[in-house]
Amino acid sequence: MTETSVSDLRVVVLIPVFNDWRCITDLLTALEEQEGLPAHIEVLIVDDGSTHEATPANTPRLSRLTSVSVLRLATNVGHQRAIAAGLVHLEAKGGFDSVLVMDADGEDSPSDCLTLMEASVSDPGSIAVAQRTRRSEGMRFRILYFLYQWCFRMLTGQKIDFGNFSVVPGTCLHRLVYMPQLWNHYPAAVMQSRIDVQRVPTQRGQRFSGESRMNFISLVNHGLAGVAAFADTVYARLLAFSVFVAAVLGAGVITGVIFRLQSESPLPGWLALGATAAILLLFQIIGALVMVSFLTLSMRAQPVLPPLYVAPRYVQSITDLMGQTLESNDP
Repeated sequence: MTETSVSDLRVVVLIPVFNDWRCITDLLTALEEQEGLPAHIEVLIVDDGSTHEATPANTPRLSRLTSVSVLRLATNVGHQRAIAAGLVHLEAKGGFDSVLVMDADGEDSPSDCLTLMEASVSDPGSIAVAQRTRRSEGMRFRILYFLYQWCFRMLTGQKIDFGNFSVVPGTCLHRLVYMPQLWNHYPAAVMQSRIDVQRVPTQRGQRFSGESRMNFISLVNHGLAGVAAFADTVYARLLAFSVFVAAVLGAGVITGVIFRLQSESPLPGWLALGATAAILLLFQIIGALVMVSFLTLSMRAQPVLPPLYVAPRYVQSITDLMGQTLESNDP
């Protein structure tokens, strides 16, 4: 069996973008000039409903980048869903060996693309993901991101230590686009897909220009989407924790009752107050467990459409970089 090298790969670079077209120009130039990459690379830019600057202002001279297409979405659906729409489009299109998913701003360093591709070639049955060894954001963001990782691990029992920057072999893409979690959180969908994940240590790069749009609200929403992808696991862990707390409270209340029955002296005020609070909390926990259980069972009974069927509805048109319309869903 002939061993595949990076230079032989047919790679499509998937780049979601929202109004950040200046960075797109810089990224295309960096990919064009990066040594060691395949001789021919296709680029698919997913325009996530941008409100201005429909294409890069200055198109670089391209030779390695044999095709640069823009998949325009009808509205802004968010970074993660833009990635899902791009993957669904590529899965239907075919004609490639791997998909390189990366952001346009430069924080996914073009110099690490070769490292990810080499890792993917060494294990073609796995998804090679960039594991950050050092981040470039400010202290506030790093603290919030640490808290997000900690909460994620407590709720799901799994460690999330990678983002969107990754290489997906074409053989794995069909399974991935059927994952409902892909529509809201790409890394969580990768973890849930049961596809092997190969972590590649990288350092986060510097933005080409502008400032990151990721703020506290965005980070919270992103974190909640990741946790929601493991809803069944989170429910089971919270259920076990709630039962444990309820058992402890129940044991405390029973102990207080036994103490009162066997003792002639009245209960201390603090103990009576504590027992009352424990009883009220116990009933609240039981009520919450019943309600959440019914909601969870109801959600599981509802069919969930995978991105393969949902994403194409948001595609407005597909054009190449020179503006030629390849496909349009406009009425």
